Amino acid sequence: MLFNAQGTEDSGLAISDLMTALTAVFLLGTLLAIEKRDLRSEYEAFNNTSFENNLLNEKRRVGKLLETVSNNKSKLHWDESRHALTVWLQFEKNDSKLTESAKATLNMLCPKLISIVGNHGSSIGKVIIRGHTDRSWSGKGNDFVGNMRVSYERAMNTTDYCLASLPKKEVVIASKFAAEGVSFLYADSSLTKGQENLQRRVEILFDYTQQARQEND
Repeated sequence: MLFNAQGTEDSGLAISDLMTALTAVFLLGTLLAIEKRDLRSEYEAFNNTSFENNLLNEKRRVGKLLETVSNNKSKLHWDESRHALTVWLQFEKNDSKLTESAKATLNMLCPKLISIVGNHGSSIGKVIIRGHTDRSWSGKGNDFVGNMRVSYERAMNTTDYCLASLPKKEVVIASKFAAEGVSFLYADSSLTKGQENLQRRVEILFDYTQQARQEND
């Protein structure tokens, strides 16, 4: 019985070459996957750093603008640490109606808020207008419910007045404004000084998100 030694040897070499080639392909694929992962990590780190820098610059810009607006305005107070603007609109007790004086304040303030939110590349995801009440509720019904309702109505009336100048079909900017009402009193003696007329106010807070910047870019 004769064996084809040459054929057997060639077959062995072919299998060996194939295994070597497959190993090389596997190693190359692994290296490419590692490189891709590292590049993705570097890209994400760069994006995060870039976003943080842009966010810091935007917060400074917004803060500087609102601080300038608040200067010499007894009805406005800018809190840099909370990034919040307190607005005293002189609400009557248990009432949420905007007075002519309140409207005059909003006529000065609201266009600036809309401009800030509508700025291309803005990281502001929400402008939260939060209504506050004083210590007491003398209206009908439960105190907690009554205070919550009047606080929300103050915030909603403020929001509605601010956005009244927007075109009817403008959704992008309008959807970034949200009204909130609270039924409890924030103990902030530095601002309200225990005075009920100062406790009846609205706060404007800014919520910054990376998604908002991506949507606006």
